[in-house]
Amino acid sequence: MAVFLPIVPNWQNGVRDTYEFKTDVFTTRDGSEQRRSLRVQPRRSIEAAVLLDGDRLRGFSDALHLARDGKVEISDFSADSAILIETVANGGTVLTVDRVPAWLTGSMTCALLSGRQARKIIVDFVSGNQVVLTTGVVGSVGHGAQLLPLLPASLGKSTTLSIYTTLAATSALKLDVEPGTVVRTPDPLPIDDGPDAETTQFFGPAAIFYGRYVLLRKPNYLQQPQMVFNLAFETVDYGRGVTKTFTPVPAISRTLTANYLAVSHADAMAMLDVFLRAKGRAGEIFVSTWGNDFPPVEIVTGHNIRVTGTEFFDAYGADNAHRSLLIRTKSGDLIPHEITGMTTDSGDTLIATTDLIGTTADQIASISWMFVARFAQDAFTIQWISNGVANISLSFVTLANLASEDSFGNNWILATGQWRDNGQWQDGSVWQD
Repeated sequence: MAVFLPIVPNWQNGVRDTYEFKTDVFTTRDGSEQRRSLRVQPRRSIEAAVLLDGDRLRGFSDALHLARDGKVEISDFSADSAILIETVANGGTVLTVDRVPAWLTGSMTCALLSGRQARKIIVDFVSGNQVVLTTGVVGSVGHGAQLLPLLPASLGKSTTLSIYTTLAATSALKLDVEPGTVVRTPDPLPIDDGPDAETTQFFGPAAIFYGRYVLLRKPNYLQQPQMVFNLAFETVDYGRGVTKTFTPVPAISRTLTANYLAVSHADAMAMLDVFLRAKGRAGEIFVSTWGNDFPPVEIVTGHNIRVTGTEFFDAYGADNAHRSLLIRTKSGDLIPHEITGMTTDSGDTLIATTDLIGTTADQIASISWMFVARFAQDAFTIQWISNGVANISLSFVTLANLASEDSFGNNWILATGQWRDNGQWQDGSVWQD
């Protein structure tokens, strides 16, 4: 039987919540990939530093000795918590909370965190914003205490304490959540498409464009995003005489790495949902550079954008990775387009798109590349600064922009997760910055 581990994280060090898929990636000499997902659901682990003092040190030691098989229950520190808004006296059975999260229901066991103390409680029923317990709390519980769900987890085979005095110690714990016990289903994308709407607007960190999800979150530039250009040329050199260089990969791949700030629990979960839909490295999404990647726009007419100079055509005209763009207008709209071709005309580059551009040259603030990409790792880590604010570091590898049905074959609907979002397919859309 799992033993409740009465720990509270030291938020000075934060909490690391990691979700990890497992993907086999097979790459051919020309750079094309075939990927195979080996997990339907990600494995999850939680890392936290805990401060143990007084009775908490003894309680922690007792719990470890009871959990001889390593099976424990812990508070889900990264869950959407319910906050007590009234103090509860010793023996009180009614907890008044600010809101009732979806996980909080009657006839369940959960954790009550107050200060550095964690207690296991049993909920009898929930009425409005009042949570009624089967038995009273031991000791008074102050305003600001948290209710959190419990997670079945496994300890490592060794747990180390750093002992400062006979009454104070710290420990850095890593706990593996039992696979298959807690499964998160990504929330459906919120869509506003009234009956008279000419275009569909998407809100939040993701959208759908040509059968793939689009990450609409800007990086935190205070932490300096990085872009690596991967030149996949091969050089034959026998150590004497001339050398010969070959370029079997027709496009230059980029690795985009950035940190993203989540300012609420829902914000962090929405970012996680993008990763879950892609199943780690297995799926593909669109990722924008958010840079000013295109030369000055001369004029916009119908399906065409004219930009200054022909160097742009020389660099990208025949590149199958640079086939989608994202226009940011001065009014805050984000307009994506698929590029059907490029030509030169009178010393300029003409860019043709599938749909009407939807804005004028003087309204364009910038145009960025929007790459088909996959996650560079199968692990997604949320670094919780507090129980509502988190840093998330993501890395993407850009790919050739193939049609999603060509990329995934007959299983593209399952691969992109669109069956879960009611089969929404948006070729032309306007999003809000």
